[in-house]
Amino acid sequence: MRRGPACAAPAVRLAVRQAVPLVVRLGVALMAALMVVLAVAGCGTPRPVPVPTLATPVPGWSAVRGQAAVVSPPVRHAEPVAVSIPAIGVRSALERLRLDAAGVMVPPVDAAVAGWYAAGVRPGDPGPAVIAGHLDSRTGPGVFARLGRLKRGDAVHVELADGRRVRFLVDDVRAYPKAEFPTHAVYGPTFGPQLRLITCGGMFDRGRGHYPDNVIAFASPG
Repeated sequence: MRRGPACAAPAVRLAVRQAVPLVVRLGVALMAALMVVLAVAGCGTPRPVPVPTLATPVPGWSAVRGQAAVVSPPVRHAEPVAVSIPAIGVRSALERLRLDAAGVMVPPVDAAVAGWYAAGVRPGDPGPAVIAGHLDSRTGPGVFARLGRLKRGDAVHVELADGRRVRFLVDDVRAYPKAEFPTHAVYGPTFGPQLRLITCGGMFDRGRGHYPDNVIAFASPG
């Protein structure tokens, strides 16, 4: 994601911590919170979390070196390959977002393409799956430019590599100051599949070169 006049390259602060087991009906252990705070370059850099050690950021990004997570969520679905959100005109392939050798999340190449955090939960599996996208770029609106316009009940379709489709319905859309990012609400353990869509928000601060907020859409299967 390239830095633009209205939005710099996206910045992600990532911390992967020891997963917390959660007993559900089938008695499986689920991964707990992934502390991923997305900020599209223009979104700026969130305040440091207290435990992890800061890693050297990829240009345009700020990240936290991950702590090893030894417990993985149960895998029941194929990997996601595309996302569509008819209410806001989104139809995008999904890039696999993961950490590089330095423990820094590698950003999507194109501001028009969303990304799924591939080391986390797959959409449709128990737990919160995370899909992130740019608000804008130097050349124009990003893939999630209108994420904040979603309303309760709007559908989100995630296409899987095996041809199946997982459907979610938006429960809520909120904007949070980066200093008050709701880590537990977004990445905490859940009793079933959940989806989080994240981008930037607020008024672009040209003096600081970033957006002050995150816009987060919470969705459940429907």
